[in-house]
Amino acid sequence: MNFLQIVFWISFSAIIYTFVLYIVVLKMIRRNHYIKDSNFLPTISLIICAYDEEKSIAAKLQNTIKLDYPLDKLQVILADDGSTDKTVEIANGFEFVEILKLPRAGKTSAQNEAVKIARNEILVFSDANNIYKVDALKKLVRNFADERVGVACGELQYNEKKSGESFYWEYEVAVKKEESKNGWLLGANGSIYAVRKKAFVTLPVDSISDHLEPIKVYGNGLDVIYEPEAIAIEDVPDNVLRRKRRIILRSLVSMKYVLALLNPFNKRSVFVPYVSHKLIRWFSPLFLLIIFFTTGLLMNNSNSYSYFLAVQILFYSFGWLFHPVRYFIQVNVASLLAIIDWLTGQRQNTWDVVR
Repeated sequence: MNFLQIVFWISFSAIIYTFVLYIVVLKMIRRNHYIKDSNFLPTISLIICAYDEEKSIAAKLQNTIKLDYPLDKLQVILADDGSTDKTVEIANGFEFVEILKLPRAGKTSAQNEAVKIARNEILVFSDANNIYKVDALKKLVRNFADERVGVACGELQYNEKKSGESFYWEYEVAVKKEESKNGWLLGANGSIYAVRKKAFVTLPVDSISDHLEPIKVYGNGLDVIYEPEAIAIEDVPDNVLRRKRRIILRSLVSMKYVLALLNPFNKRSVFVPYVSHKLIRWFSPLFLLIIFFTTGLLMNNSNSYSYFLAVQILFYSFGWLFHPVRYFIQVNVASLLAIIDWLTGQRQNTWDVVR
């Protein structure tokens, strides 16, 4: 086997492992059994981060007041990240909301500041553009009846069932459920996740909070689990390329804060899920490019490489006709652009509404 063949098979194996074999490995891991108590009703501080959400904020707050959770146990904080529209003006019409007006600094900074005025046992983080099912908070916080749990992540669902993003999320949910069995779910849904206040870690403002917070909490000794019955619903995001590029860039920037937890010999190491589910996935466009070009260079060695090259060309050429394949291509293009951004020192702490 020559050098090109070795490079080809390493790259091919990485893609197959992260997208196919990893979930099989997870299914073989022993399951932890966590306590869920539906009668457990701790006090909650619901933190809603918003920037220029005048089109969504009223519906979000109306949804919040209708949730099936005792109002005397619920504090609602709107962390406004320097909105320039009528977001704050609209929110002022809801008496139960505590509005924290902040200078524009990004979502992670806004959450850090909101936690400082949070009074309650459990912090629930949400965005302004999603709607919770009426029992979402009860379903989410029942997991904290188990003292081993530090973070509980709810499920994000999309209104449009047949989009590429929806197909992607069905796969992601399956992986999250399997990771949750061992308490090492890395990365929460920014729309709906909860953290014990005493376990909350204040994060650097250049990090992506719903990715790094669960990792830090896990590293400090508490487990991170998935709660599929705590549901938030939102529309399929517009501009997949731009959104994914921003998220992946911020995740790559956050890597420097995870290094201490990557030692595979440490008891609370995140090496296996981080490398398997995150790192290889982010760098998959590089592996795909290597596979494509090495296949072309190896065509003279074997007909099998010629066939495989033809399959790749057909996949990328006709893939735009099918939602899941088109989304796969878009995400990998976004990943490639994010890697370039990361290597050239670009950063994006703030976000713009792209809905």
